[in-house]
Amino acid sequence: MAPQPAPRKRRGIVETFLGVITGLLSSTFGLTISAFALLSLPLNVIAVMHIFGWSWFGALVGVILFSCVPFVGQLGFLILAVMGAYYVWDANFDWQKAAYSLTKTFDISTLSEAELERFKTEVVRPGFEKACKAEALKTAGFDGKLPARAASQCECLATNFAAKLTRADMIAFEKAGQYPDDLQQRVGSEIRRACQN
Repeated sequence: MAPQPAPRKRRGIVETFLGVITGLLSSTFGLTISAFALLSLPLNVIAVMHIFGWSWFGALVGVILFSCVPFVGQLGFLILAVMGAYYVWDANFDWQKAAYSLTKTFDISTLSEAELERFKTEVVRPGFEKACKAEALKTAGFDGKLPARAASQCECLATNFAAKLTRADMIAFEKAGQYPDDLQQRVGSEIRRACQN
């Protein structure tokens, strides 16, 4: 039995589809859309690495899984691709600078009074409290737990220590990695008195 020729209708659809693809690829707009479509996955990975600090493999897996979520995933994929394109453009087309956001630095001496107080409250106090509790856990802890009295003592010490620190003390710590020698004499007795309970 001789093979039947392909139906004219199916051949027409294929020719129309190929015509649309050829038309898109022959125009600047079409080439731009095609390039964006090809680069959307790497751009998504760059955006996720920049925002969340993930490794490239973790970002790739995360992007692929996220894009499988109906509607939200596809919309997010498009948004992340645009964000990735912006990060690449902002980094002068250096993908490593785009993927790994650079850490910004500051000097204690440049902070305003309000910023300095916020830094003492949000960074110094919690850091001192954490160090105090870790030390207390070694000496007074039981079964990985800290006695409530020791925990409240550390909270009090941290709060009062941060309140008594001056800008000069913090600049000295920033430069030398340790507070001035006279800090203990200046504020030690006041802090101990405040936290006697």
